[in-house]
Amino acid sequence: MRLAKPHLDLGLFTNDIVAHRAFWSDTVGLRLDHELDMAPGWVQYRYDAHGSVIKVNHRVDPLVPRPPSGFVGLSIAAPAALFAGTHPDGGEVALVAPGSGGVVGIGITVAGPDSQRLLDFYCTALQFDQVAPDAARCGDSLVRFVDGPGGWLCDDVAAAGYRYLTVQVFDADAEMTAIASRGGRIVRDAVSFAGIARYGFVEDPDGNWIEISARTSLTGIAVS
Repeated sequence: MRLAKPHLDLGLFTNDIVAHRAFWSDTVGLRLDHELDMAPGWVQYRYDAHGSVIKVNHRVDPLVPRPPSGFVGLSIAAPAALFAGTHPDGGEVALVAPGSGGVVGIGITVAGPDSQRLLDFYCTALQFDQVAPDAARCGDSLVRFVDGPGGWLCDDVAAAGYRYLTVQVFDADAEMTAIASRGGRIVRDAVSFAGIARYGFVEDPDGNWIEISARTSLTGIAVS
């Protein structure tokens, strides 16, 4: 894929934004870049992590209970204090020394019943670069695949906890079509959002959602 930025983003949903704001700002030490109104009752809080965005989506209405995704852990390179724990909705978060385990920006752990199948999918359909028997990179973001309980086929991305990755590209429609030709499945067609981005979703073999986004601030290409 032709990347518009060399970093993955990670999205999560919550009903408890007060706890999450304290966690990501105070405990983890990330900078809140800005808030984005997505829809009535839905605000996305965007935290910067070495160029990656941790997207904390706050929904006012109770989130529909859905099985957890296979995105089970986030590691962030940190030059000072180290940390290992969970965010308010239970997802694992670790601050690690730069370079530890290959993490130079962020690292994302994906669990599934067949981690090799997932690795093959991300390297073939999404064209990530395999860098170890159990890991791949998209730009400088590391994705590690482990055996364990994984994702489930879901009808929507919105549920508590880590729910999706975002890959920033120059042409969301073209990249989604190409991903489908390489074995991926489109679960939400690309749409334009408020002149900010054009984005849609594909899913991996375990049902984990991956957002394919062309954001105007990165591409310089206007979205109608």
